[in-house]
Amino acid sequence: MIDINLSKKKEKFLKHSKINFFSAQNILITGASSGIGQSLAIASANKGKNLYLWGRSEQKLTITRKKCFEKGANVYCYIVDLVDSEQTIYQLDKLLADHTIDLTILAAGSGDIKEEENNLESSDLLFKLMHLNYVTPCLMSNKIAQHMINQHIQGHIIFISSVAGFYSLPFATAYSSSKAGLSRFADSLRIALRKWNIHVTLIIPGFVDTPMSRRLICDKPLLVPLNKATQMIIQAINKNKTHLIIPKLFNYLKWIELLAPTFLKDFILSHLKVKQD
Repeated sequence: MIDINLSKKKEKFLKHSKINFFSAQNILITGASSGIGQSLAIASANKGKNLYLWGRSEQKLTITRKKCFEKGANVYCYIVDLVDSEQTIYQLDKLLADHTIDLTILAAGSGDIKEEENNLESSDLLFKLMHLNYVTPCLMSNKIAQHMINQHIQGHIIFISSVAGFYSLPFATAYSSSKAGLSRFADSLRIALRKWNIHVTLIIPGFVDTPMSRRLICDKPLLVPLNKATQMIIQAINKNKTHLIIPKLFNYLKWIELLAPTFLKDFILSHLKVKQD
């Protein structure tokens, strides 16, 4: 862990009150080194806020840290690879033993796809994406939710999933299935936590202009600028929405996919051409 909390200010714990994006004082964000996670971290930074930023790249996370610190936040950085679920939960246990979290954004994830020369995705890629996109965020959110219950915090947990979870993508079986699983887990957890007034919001983006989407070589319909997606997510959190699909048109495409005959869906999905840098 890199601790740059120069002021060593005492944390402010918000108990017995509803938490929104701006009122939260102690915020944990995974995937804070780039993309949506980084954008939300910078947007949340303010004087007196305690930010616990998680990422794999120390170099990239340092950039986020600097921008948040310049806005007055107390910043703690954790260099953690969420593929290693055991090490991640160990670090989370240490954090929760000393700090209180009232808002969590689980934005870490990867959209890696099958390499063109391979028939199927490798076992290593399957293992990596299942842990990064599904297993570890589920374990983390479950532990954080129990922390909020124990501390009597009416907190908020935000999952970043993907519209890929709506579709059976033959070139991205691990990505689409892990995001589908994450979405179902988030919705189940939301119902389980209602009696403690702990909110869960599921964000389901399509193409957002981030480094991950730029790696894909394909048509990117309805591409949303990162700053617009960030503002939409913040509004959804503040309104305690159960879910947000970005852009809204994917709401209708989801129903078309559900109602379309199987042979038609299979034909369309099997003819999609997607490559990755």
